[in-house]
Amino acid sequence: MSDDAEALRARLRSQIAAIEGNTAPTSGASEQPAVSSVSENTGVQESLCDNDEAERAFRKIERLACVREQASAELSRRLIREGFSEAATEAALSRALACGLIDDLRFADVLVRSRLAQGRGRQGIAAELAGLNITVDEVGAFEESEEGSSHEVDRALAVLERKPPRAKNRRDAAYRRLIRKGFGSDIASTAARLWAEAQSSRE
Repeated sequence: MSDDAEALRARLRSQIAAIEGNTAPTSGASEQPAVSSVSENTGVQESLCDNDEAERAFRKIERLACVREQASAELSRRLIREGFSEAATEAALSRALACGLIDDLRFADVLVRSRLAQGRGRQGIAAELAGLNITVDEVGAFEESEEGSSHEVDRALAVLERKPPRAKNRRDAAYRRLIRKGFGSDIASTAARLWAEAQSSRE
């Protein structure tokens, strides 16, 4: 890991500790209350194991968040897939959300702006957000992009102009490309028709 990345993680941990009040112990049997029975001791050991797993899950989230913004639903699936228990995953995510390490609306804002810049359609972007359990109406960048169907048609036409379909049936090819790009069927149909007509008029 580079010095810059290590410094970033160090600053991040310092900020998290400040937010959390730096009061939660992370390890050490001496910090646990004394127990007198075998069953109670077993319970404490299990609790320590659970806390350790949740801490490891949180550190995993921390590393991923240093690379790019993350969505909680995406992180949950990844942690479960990598072998973390549901309890540890939920605890780590709750902690990350509470201290601002991850923020679904912040992630969504970045995602929407990125997808719009890539020429993706609003319908496809909305579907992607829904798959991450993020409500479109709460995303500022998505609401800002709402400028009516005519603007969406213009965006679709720009996609076709940047990389024109080469198939014999240009209109159908244009329609399919726009659907793959996440534009709604009405927008894709209108834009494909306008683009095909413009191409024919140039010949």
